[in-house]
Amino acid sequence: MKLLFTICGRAGSKGLKSKNLKSLSQKPLVEYILCLIHLFSKASPHVEYFIGLNTDSDELIDIVHSINPNVKTVLRKPELANDTVGKIEVIRDTYLTLSEKYGEFDLVIDLDITSPLRTLDDLEKLIHSHLEDSSKDVYFSVVPSRRNPFFNMVKEEDSKISIVNQSSFTSRQQAPNVYDINGAMYSYKPRFLKENAYIFNGDIGVIEMKDSLILDIDSEEDFLWLEFLFPKLLSESKGLQDIYNCKLQ
Repeated sequence: MKLLFTICGRAGSKGLKSKNLKSLSQKPLVEYILCLIHLFSKASPHVEYFIGLNTDSDELIDIVHSINPNVKTVLRKPELANDTVGKIEVIRDTYLTLSEKYGEFDLVIDLDITSPLRTLDDLEKLIHSHLEDSSKDVYFSVVPSRRNPFFNMVKEEDSKISIVNQSSFTSRQQAPNVYDINGAMYSYKPRFLKENAYIFNGDIGVIEMKDSLILDIDSEEDFLWLEFLFPKLLSESKGLQDIYNCKLQ
């Protein structure tokens, strides 16, 4: 089996300046990804893998290569470096560039820099689920939603309020299960990446992650909350401890 792990990070960010360069508890955010991949490689020594970094940030390249000099850098194309470009297009460009040089991959797995609260169990579940379910084009991680559009979410249209999805459910338990995409992990079939720029064009599978590990850093407030909560989350999770204590330098 041959895997491509992608790490995508732009130089600019409107929500939180230089968020991809930040550190959490004295460890660069991107190092949490590199440690997770390292733990996976130790647990699955039969798997061949490559790591591709797609960025236009010299600082991010320096950080990544200081931790793992074997990471392959794909310089972000200017047309892929604006706010309107979907991340799947950046992942596809990384895959196409590296597959030309290193051959085809069985799966392309994207790990988000600003969603560091993942464990080896989460990653293994994502990869094994996708490999076992060949009918799915994409797998990604989710958490149970705290609100349900069939029960307690409303919309405003023409000054009128109504439930998001029309229903007559009188309790949350009656409504269909719904999930939040937490953005931490995505797994793509290469053929799907070649032909699509919208994730929901494909057949989707999901793996569920722990609800308390959903923080995605998009603002200064997000980062402050993560810094505040991280010591407690770390103390309660052996999986997070394994990543945090991993030494690659």
